[in-house]
Amino acid sequence: MEYTLLIHGDERVWNGLSEAEEAALDAAHARFGRELAEAGVGVRYGGGLHRSCSARLVVPGGAAGAPVSDGPYREGHEHLGGLWVIDVADEAEAVAWARRMPGAPGDLVEVRPVRVT
Repeated sequence: MEYTLLIHGDERVWNGLSEAEEAALDAAHARFGRELAEAGVGVRYGGGLHRSCSARLVVPGGAAGAPVSDGPYREGHEHLGGLWVIDVADEAEAVAWARRMPGAPGDLVEVRPVRVT
């Protein structure tokens, strides 16, 4: 079953990371991806996202001229920073991998099943 591991965190923390700290976190995620593959976990996708100031909110089904607003949220400091989509046996295995995921101080990982349509 496919699960998405969504990385939520405080952008103020992420923005405060030095280049070396950010590079170390990127390297830790690369290692995490190799660990998943070595364990036979199907990795459908893994990647970080640009900061929320680059996000745009679009109304689904809206006309071509419908407004597009800056996003991703109206207020708040916690945002989606990246995600992994993995194929594992069950939720318990997805949670176990989420616990092993590297993160910045205060980050949380949301584990959610993927609904295939």
